[in-house]
Amino acid sequence: MTTPNDPTARGDLADPTSPAAGTEPTPTPEASRRTGAKPQRTFAATTWAALIVGALLLILLLVFIMQNQQSVELTLFAWKFSFPAGVGFLLAAIAGALIMALVGGVRMLELRRLAKKNSR
Repeated sequence: MTTPNDPTARGDLADPTSPAAGTEPTPTPEASRRTGAKPQRTFAATTWAALIVGALLLILLLVFIMQNQQSVELTLFAWKFSFPAGVGFLLAAIAGALIMALVGGVRMLELRRLAKKNSR
């Protein structure tokens, strides 16, 4: 039973074993193993997984290019190009990725400008 003068009953002192309000302690690897809790995913782990997926996709793309060696003709305005079909698809994919990166870069600059304006 607590008394009215007990500081823990009034909430004056926080329990040192409990986390602060609204925060959760980050489990150490040893604590995670003991409790069976999953460790938090890190940026390095996410990057590593993305690199593995990217490498697998590049291997599939290389196989696709090697299997599509028949020559095709591409006409762009007044220019005419002739090269393997796989290379044409690769160039189209690169052009699409560059356009997507350009749009994403413009959006990031827009958000950065807005954040700077709001911080003033």
